[in-house]
Amino acid sequence: MVTVYYTNEKLELEITNSDHVEDIYSKIKRKSWIHLTRPTTEEISKTSELTKIPAAVIISTLDEEESAHIDIDDDVTLVVVDTPVMEVEDLYPDIHKFYANPFGIIFNNDYFVTTSLKASSIEKDLTSRWMKNFATNKHIKLTIQILYRNAARFVNILKFVDRDSELIQNRLHESMNNKELFELMSLGKSLVYLSTGLNANQIVLERIKRHEAFKKYPEDLDLIEDAIIENRQAMEMCSIHRDILNGAMDAFASVINNNINTVMKTLTVVTMVLTIPTLVASFFGMNYDLPFQENGFVIAIILSVILSIIGAFVLIRYTKGTPIKRKRRK
Repeated sequence: MVTVYYTNEKLELEITNSDHVEDIYSKIKRKSWIHLTRPTTEEISKTSELTKIPAAVIISTLDEEESAHIDIDDDVTLVVVDTPVMEVEDLYPDIHKFYANPFGIIFNNDYFVTTSLKASSIEKDLTSRWMKNFATNKHIKLTIQILYRNAARFVNILKFVDRDSELIQNRLHESMNNKELFELMSLGKSLVYLSTGLNANQIVLERIKRHEAFKKYPEDLDLIEDAIIENRQAMEMCSIHRDILNGAMDAFASVINNNINTVMKTLTVVTMVLTIPTLVASFFGMNYDLPFQENGFVIAIILSVILSIIGAFVLIRYTKGTPIKRKRRK
């Protein structure tokens, strides 16, 4: 899908989408911003032809394994960052799945192109007047604004992670099932992906801060600092959530182990108590003359019940760990 953004002379934003316009390429003007979402080969070819940006550069940003980096070659500047993506788990609809996806920013003197494999809210945030002084003809500023919104998006995504974590932990308090533990493991995996993306983005932001092309205007430097601070905040939040989640998983695993030990202890007591009647009945079933042999069945039942009650009382008291009273010293 191709979306074209253009700021006219009155600073009014014009938005055109390929879903609503047949000839979207006729809307591409000089100093416009073209956003490609999961583009086809024809869309990449047409965009490359109109913007004079090599198709190979556009294709490289659409690789899921593409790492965050910055590359400036002649008049074409390429910036790739990781952007957070949130999806719903198929097995657990109440829990979200999070991971980082490459977001490409490519521009030359005349055109500004961004690419994404998944639908992203970054361009929507910018075009909804979230940013001040937004204009499609200011490529350097627009790049920094996108990087800032991307860092802020990570912070918002981590709030969803915290919400899902609280939801799972509340359910774990009520029922200790493997499902909740698997959901916590899935969240832990998501935090690893987000943390990796944040670390890679931090390196790109630091390089942009040192690059001469991004130092032309003081307000751009301030915005870069804001983006770095926002990204660091997201990194700290991600680290805290990972520590909390790991601690919660360890705690719940210990609780489950304690519950299993309690069940096994109970089963052991029941088994030992049931052994007593079996032992008594085996004595009275021998082919020898025994005391009270005439009423052996009744005696065996009464003796079994008495010994079982005594054994159960002793074992329950012992397994509960009743403390021994110590005599006070005078």
